[in-house]
Amino acid sequence: MKPAVVVLACALMMSACAAWRIREPLSVTIADITPLQMTVLEQRYAVKVRLLNPNDAEIAFDGVAFDLEVNGKPFAKGVSNQGGVVPRFGEALIDLQVVSGLQHILRQIAELQKGDRTGVSYRVKGQLHLPGAFGSIPFHSSGELNFSAGGGKPGS
Repeated sequence: MKPAVVVLACALMMSACAAWRIREPLSVTIADITPLQMTVLEQRYAVKVRLLNPNDAEIAFDGVAFDLEVNGKPFAKGVSNQGGVVPRFGEALIDLQVVSGLQHILRQIAELQKGDRTGVSYRVKGQLHLPGAFGSIPFHSSGELNFSAGGGKPGS
């Protein structure tokens, strides 16, 4: 076997070992959303995302892809080449910028005008890209924000 093939195989096995230690899915919550820029056709938001790692292995990443759905419909998405580490049995906050189109805002306004809404459901999904070309780790979370006096119910 050629030495380059052996080195590549060893590198792949070492990176795969870290990914195999990730048994439990990451927990993801939105810590903050701040409007950045509003135009007629597009809205940009700064989103602070909290990642909780319930695993006995840290997760190093060098990129993030992120989708936000509201009431079962796409609302905003974003990508970042931001890197970082989510410590073992720890958490990390990452700052992302996401973009939403006019059609997504209008759809949500129409949904709220139906009159019987006491809250909105949301779903966060995305992936952390692992350094190098060794794949990604998906994440997702969902829940409901209630407008009634009882507050919100965090999801899974």
